[in-house]
Amino acid sequence: MKARARLLDLYADGDGLVLWFRLDSGGLLRLTDTFRYRFYADGPKQVLRGLVQKLGRYLRGTAWVRRREFWSGAVIPVLECTLSSPERLPAVQRLLAEEITRGLTFYNCDLAVPQYYAWGKGVFPFCRCDIEWEGTALKEVAVLDSPWDPDAPLPDLKRLRMELTEHPHIPLDRGNALRIESEGVSFELTASDLEDLLDQLNRLVAREDPDLILTTQGDARIFPFLWKWARQGRGPFAFDRDPTPPPRKQVGQGRSYFSYGRVLYQSTAFPLFGRLHVDEDNSFFYREAGLAGILFLSRLTRIPLQALARSSPGTAVTAMQIQRALEKDLLIPWKKGRPESFKSAWDLLVADKGGLVLQPPTGLWERVAEIDFVSMYPTIMVRHNISPETILCRCCPEPVVPEAGYNICRKRKGLIPETLEPILALRRELKSRKKAGHPEKDRYDGMQKALKWMLVTCFGYMGYKNARFGRIEAHEAITAFGREKLLAAKETAEEEGFQVLHGLTDSLWITGPHLTEENLGRLLDRITFRTGIPISLEGIYHWVVFLPSKVSPGRPVANRYFGLFQDGSVKIRGIDCCRSDTPPFIREVQKDLLLTLAEARTGKDLEERIPLLMDRLCSHLEALQEGRVDPCLLVIRKRVGRPLDDYHAHTPTVSVLEELEAKGITLFPGQRVGFLIKEHSEPFNSRTPVIPETFLQGNEAYDAAKYIDLTVRAAKEILSFYRNEINELFTKYHVKYNIKQKNIVKIDSKKSNLIF
Repeated sequence: MKARARLLDLYADGDGLVLWFRLDSGGLLRLTDTFRYRFYADGPKQVLRGLVQKLGRYLRGTAWVRRREFWSGAVIPVLECTLSSPERLPAVQRLLAEEITRGLTFYNCDLAVPQYYAWGKGVFPFCRCDIEWEGTALKEVAVLDSPWDPDAPLPDLKRLRMELTEHPHIPLDRGNALRIESEGVSFELTASDLEDLLDQLNRLVAREDPDLILTTQGDARIFPFLWKWARQGRGPFAFDRDPTPPPRKQVGQGRSYFSYGRVLYQSTAFPLFGRLHVDEDNSFFYREAGLAGILFLSRLTRIPLQALARSSPGTAVTAMQIQRALEKDLLIPWKKGRPESFKSAWDLLVADKGGLVLQPPTGLWERVAEIDFVSMYPTIMVRHNISPETILCRCCPEPVVPEAGYNICRKRKGLIPETLEPILALRRELKSRKKAGHPEKDRYDGMQKALKWMLVTCFGYMGYKNARFGRIEAHEAITAFGREKLLAAKETAEEEGFQVLHGLTDSLWITGPHLTEENLGRLLDRITFRTGIPISLEGIYHWVVFLPSKVSPGRPVANRYFGLFQDGSVKIRGIDCCRSDTPPFIREVQKDLLLTLAEARTGKDLEERIPLLMDRLCSHLEALQEGRVDPCLLVIRKRVGRPLDDYHAHTPTVSVLEELEAKGITLFPGQRVGFLIKEHSEPFNSRTPVIPETFLQGNEAYDAAKYIDLTVRAAKEILSFYRNEINELFTKYHVKYNIKQKNIVKIDSKKSNLIF
C-alpha cells in the first residue's frame, strides 16, 4: 500500500525500528523496519580475528572496507562489523571496551540507534514523505521536504497538559492532585483513591488520544509514581499508544552532575511509545525556544522529539556534527583518547587566556553605545577553519594563531566549520524575518533561539575533555582570534574618536561627543572589514550604570550593570533581580524601581526621580511591615549542594532537608529547596527558623525586618550611581516621610541593620 504521511516518532524495538506516521487522510499508522547496525574496527589483523571470534554470536557478518579516518583524513582499511540485532549493542560495547587495551580502535559503535537509522535512510522526525508498506513492514520511504526549510509546515499535534496542583515535592498519595487541560477544558483529578485515579487517567488518554502530552514534573514525579503504582498490580499503565511497547526500564532517580562550578540535577527521562511526552521542567530547549523551537530542532538534528527535548545543546550540535561526518564517509571515533599536547607553564600562560575583558569605570555614563560581534566564536571557527582535525596538522606548518602560534590546515575544510556554516546562515535568515515583523515572527524566534544555544555551546564543547569532537588547542585558538578581533575593534573605535569604556569577550561599550547612528554605522563597517567578523549595534543607551563588586566596592565587575536604551528597553546584568535565589517579591521591587528610573533620560533626570523612587520603595516596605505580602513571594530558593549526610554546618538549607526527610521526601544534589524565614527569628544565622516552601499555605507570618533588610539592599544596589552617601540618602527621605506623611514605614534599625 502507498500513502502520503508525516513521520511522528521512531524508536528501537527488538531487531529494528518502530515508526509512527500520521497519514494525510488523518489516520495513524504503526510500521516496523529492519536496521543493520554497522561499526568499524582498526588494528592488527590477528587481534581483529580474535575479536570476531569473541563477538561471533552477536554478529551477522563482517567485511573489509575502506573508510576515511577523522584525524588524518587518510582512507584506511577497516573491519566492518554488522550486528545481528541493534538490541545487542550494549552487550557488544561492554566487550569492545575490554579490547581497547589490545591496540584496537573502534568507530561508529556508540551512535544512537534511531538517529543512525534516520541518517542512513535520509528521514527525520516530522518529515513529509511518501511511504509504501506491506502488512506492518515499511518497504519504501521518500522524503518530500527539507529539515533546513524554515517555512516547512510544522505538525499540528493534539495536546494534553498535565501538572500537579500542589508543590511537586508532595507525592500524589499524600495530598497532591492532577490538573488536566485538553481542548481548552481544564479540570482536576484527586488522588484519594489511587486505583480510581489511574483508571480515570487511562480512560482519559484513550478518549482524547493526544499526540503530545505536556507535563510539569512529569519525568520526576507524575509518570514514575503512576507507573510504579501500576506495577504493583493496581491497574494498567495505558499511556503508550503502542499496543506492544518495548520493555520499559526501571525508573530510578535522576543524576547529579557538575557544570561550570555548579551542582545540577536532571530528572530521569520517561518517554512514551507511540505518543510524545515533553516535561517542561526537564527540557532546556522547551524553556528557551518553546514548542516550535524543539519541533524544528528535532527535524534538523534528526533526534526524536522526546530525546531532543531532554538533550543539552551540546548533544544537539554533536548530533549535527555526526551527521556531517557520516555524509563525508568519515569514521567517528569511540572513546576519544587524544590527550592534550604537553605545554610548559609559559606556553599555558600565553595560550590559555580565555576571552578579553576590559574592566569598566564604575558609575553613571550617559550616551553610550553597545556594539557586539555577531556569533563571534562560531564565525571564527568557520572563517579560520578551526576544527580538532585541522589544528596543528602535519601538512601546513605555518603558524597563524595569534600568540599561541598554532598552525591550521589549509588543504581540507574542517568538520566543525562545515557543520556550523549553514547553521549560522539559517539563524541570520530567521533573525532577519523576525526583525522584519513577519507574521510568523514568534515561530521564527523560537527557531533562532534553538540555533543560538547550539552555536553558544559549540565553542565550550570544543574545550570539553569528553566532547566527541573536542580539542583544547582548537579552543585556545578560537579565544586567541577572539582577543585579537576585540582589540582590533577597540583600536578602530579609538581611531574614529570614540572612548572605549568597557569590553567583554565579543562586545564593546563606547562613548564620545560624536555618537550618532551615522558615525556608528561607519565604525561598524570598518570593524567588520578589518576583522572579517560582522559586528552590529546592540543599542544606544540614554544612560548606563556600571556597578562595583559587592565584595570589594572599589573594584569594577565586568558583568554587573544596568542601563536604558533609546528604544525604552532596560538591560540588566548581574543584579539581584537576575539571581535565581532572590525572592520573587524583592525581584519585582527592584524591577519596579528600575522602571521608575527608566522614565529619566539624563543623569540629572535620574537624580530628580529619586524622591519618586524612594516613595515607591517605602510603599513596598510598608507592605512588608504590615504583613500584606504573600509569603509565597518571599521564598528564598537555594540549590542543594551535596547529600544531607555530607553537610557539616547547620544552614537553613539543611533545616529544610531534614524536615523534608522526616516526611519521607528525599532531595538530591542539584535540586532546589525553598524556605520562608519565620516571624521574630533571631539574627540570621545557621539556626534561623525557616518553613519549607513545600508546606506553605500562604498565611504564614514572616520576619518583616529581615525581608525589609533584603529589599533595601536590592534598592541600594541600583542607587550606587548616586554621587552622595547612600545611607545619607535613606536618612534624608526617612525624615521627610516622618514629617509630611501619615503612612510611614516604621522600621526598627537594630533589627534591619539599616540607618535611616
